[in-house]
Amino acid sequence: MKKLIISNSRPSSFNIVTQNPKTMRIPLAVMSFLFVSTLFSQGELDAINFDGGVELAHYNYLNSFLSLTEKEQEVFWARYEQMEKSQAEIKANQRSLKKSLLFGFMKSDKQIISIVKQIAELDMAKITVKRDFIVDCVGMLDAERAIRFSLYEKEFKKMAKAF
Repeated sequence: MKKLIISNSRPSSFNIVTQNPKTMRIPLAVMSFLFVSTLFSQGELDAINFDGGVELAHYNYLNSFLSLTEKEQEVFWARYEQMEKSQAEIKANQRSLKKSLLFGFMKSDKQIISIVKQIAELDMAKITVKRDFIVDCVGMLDAERAIRFSLYEKEFKKMAKAF
């Protein structure tokens, strides 16, 4: 049995073409496979349980994706908390410096330049703290998992924002 298909090969006219329905099975199967695989690949967000809060989800996400043993978890998370605490202190200092710039008209140009330089130095300090943590991760875990940590942490933060 042949199926009648109307195609528009030229903009001004319609051509009537006959096509065997058996030849459509393969492309239809391929398209179905791609559609289903796309649906399942987007299910990672649902796999993360945010019921216990973002911090617990972050903890569980990194533990599972980095395959941390209990001993590695103790060392890793203790060091991670130190890094987070250092970064929080740096961010607090930056915020206070930025707030002082809000009333820049009350300061001289030299003072403003000095504050801007301090803010830039604090930016570099945040990067240094993060770099030192990654270097420590290589020693605690291994190079591959230290690299994966950075990737998985960014991925988690994106998913947490979307949630």
